[in-house]
Order: sequence, then structure tokens, then C-alpha cells
Amino acid sequence: MRPVPETRRGLLKKTVAGAALLAAAGAVPVALRKTKLREVPGGRALQFFTPAEYSIWAAVADRVLAEEKPTGPTASDLDIAGRADAFLAPLPRNDRKDLKQLLALFDNALFSLLQGGPPRTFTSMSAEDQDAHLRRWQSSRLAIQRTGYQAMKRLCCALYFSAPETYASVGYPGPPYDLVKSVLGARR
Repeated sequence: MRPVPETRRGLLKKTVAGAALLAAAGAVPVALRKTKLREVPGGRALQFFTPAEYSIWAAVADRVLAEEKPTGPTASDLDIAGRADAFLAPLPRNDRKDLKQLLALFDNALFSLLQGGPPRTFTSMSAEDQDAHLRRWQSSRLAIQRTGYQAMKRLCCALYFSAPETYASVGYPGPPYDLVKSVLGARR
């Protein structure tokens, strides 16, 4: 009886280096997956975000505010990503770089897979998978993930609830302009 010749793939699989090589080759397509882009309302120019970063922030705002807001306009209705773009525009270069790196990591399909999530970008996930991804970041053992989650959530909520269009939905009558005028008038 003649022995069956060993195939190159079979030989590679049997070695540690071969296993690592095959894992890396399989991860490359996952790591290179692109952000699912959204259009900027009105086609206005972005000041801080790239189109991909804008899309990531818009997806985060949609999910975070789906849980936080009782009623009223959606994050997309108010273009929370556009408001974040304008708010973040004056940031210093180092802070810009850190936030942009955080958004790239947040939307990275390979990092999602390594964290126990689906091998997709955040912007390509279903709403349920996005919620699970946010929970993984919220409760991560890595401080960068927890603080990154908190920063994104807090800014989304601050921008949403400071918009006059949301006042009625939370029972806030609006700033007390008449009170301010009367106090200023009394000082004169």
C-alpha cells in the first residue's frame, strides 16, 4: 500500500506558524471591511468628521438615543452627528487624533470579532448587534473602551437634549427668558 502524499495546506495546518499564517490570512478581509456610509443632510461640508466618521457617529447616536429618549424626534431627525461635527470642530489636534482613532477602532470588524461580536463594522450591524456592541464597550475591562463609550454616549445625549426640538418631549418649557430679562432689568 502506497502512502498518501502530504498536501502543502495540510502541512501548513500542522505547524504553529502555518496556523498563525492561515488565521492572519483569514482576518485580513475582516480587518479591511469598510464603514457603511450615510449621506450628510443637505450635503453640507463636514468640519471635523470624515464621511466615514460621520456615519459611525450617526449610527452610535441612533442606538444610544433609541434607549435614552422617551419620545420626540430621532437622532437622525436632529442630525446629532452633524451637531457633533460642529461641536468637535474646534478641538486641538491631539484630541482630534485620539477621537478619530477611537471611532476607527469602534467600527473595526476585526476588533469586533476579537471582542466576541460579529465580524462586521458597527455601521453594517443589525440594531440588536449594535446594541450588544455598545454593551461590550460599556462593560469592557479595557479603560479605553469604557471611557470611549461614555464620551460618545454623553455627547450624543447632551446634543440631543439641548436641542429646542426636544424640550416638549421631556416636559421642559424651555429656558426662562422672561426671568432672565426681569433680573437683568432689575440690575439697571
